[in-house]
Amino acid sequence: MKKLSLLLIFLISIKLIGFSQAPYSSLTIFSEDGYPFNVIINGLNKNAEARTNVKTEGLTNPNYKIKIIFEDKTIPAINKTVYTKPGMEVTYRIKKDRKGNNILRYYSETALPYDYTYQEPVYQNNINNGITKTNTNGTGVHIDMNVNETGGNVSIQTDDGGVNLNTNVNINDENVSYNSSAYNNETHYEVTEEHYVMPGYEGSIGCPWPMNPNNFRRAKQTISNADFSSDKQTIAQQIVNSNCLTAQQVKEIADLFDFESDKLKFAKFAYTHTYDIENYFIINDIFDFSSSIKELNNYINSAR
Repeated sequence: MKKLSLLLIFLISIKLIGFSQAPYSSLTIFSEDGYPFNVIINGLNKNAEARTNVKTEGLTNPNYKIKIIFEDKTIPAINKTVYTKPGMEVTYRIKKDRKGNNILRYYSETALPYDYTYQEPVYQNNINNGITKTNTNGTGVHIDMNVNETGGNVSIQTDDGGVNLNTNVNINDENVSYNSSAYNNETHYEVTEEHYVMPGYEGSIGCPWPMNPNNFRRAKQTISNADFSSDKQTIAQQIVNSNCLTAQQVKEIADLFDFESDKLKFAKFAYTHTYDIENYFIINDIFDFSSSIKELNNYINSAR
């Protein structure tokens, strides 16, 4: 019985630790004024091309030394220590101080969703040692457990069936064998070193990491809940300011607006925050007037 009790504690502790909190955090930095920049974190360049919004995932330390180098070399670089939290997406913004100098300031933080799946990219350095890992948090966890004299099994599954884990421990006299497996039914982004890779898309990209589907559904719902068109526009732009979208996601948000002028205004605003910018032509489907399509096209040409 003592051996079985220890086994029971062992099985529960192994799995519950995995669901307590994500060991990774993410850091997003964006420029309020739209100045493209590169982010150097602990000496490593995180974006090959200068961008106005840079997101870094898979962080494990509580703080990082970062350097912001602007594409415009007349703008002085920013050096700062930023702080992250396990399981949190922390956002910093580049803004002007009272003297007109660019500074980096904490902006917001939000918990990474429990159904969010992060596949760690392989970097050409010694931080990750070429190892690909998957981290998953879950809520509404169901635990099935069987323990007897010869061993035990624990199976854990989330409410949405997204994550399934199985652990088996076999006891034979004094010998103990342990094995564990996990699989994930949720779709998740395939990543490379610098950005998400969209299957079948080989065009230019405007930002590296589109919102995952679950975050996007929540964002759309928040916009839809707003009573007035002006409030919808404000919320939509707040979301876009801190995130990267696909052209399809931009189209779905723009379609939430009742008036063509509001759709056009949002479509213009979201263009520079869109991953697959060469797919932006699909936005034309939401307009009733050809003048709106022409105005959007003129804006895109001027923004390139």
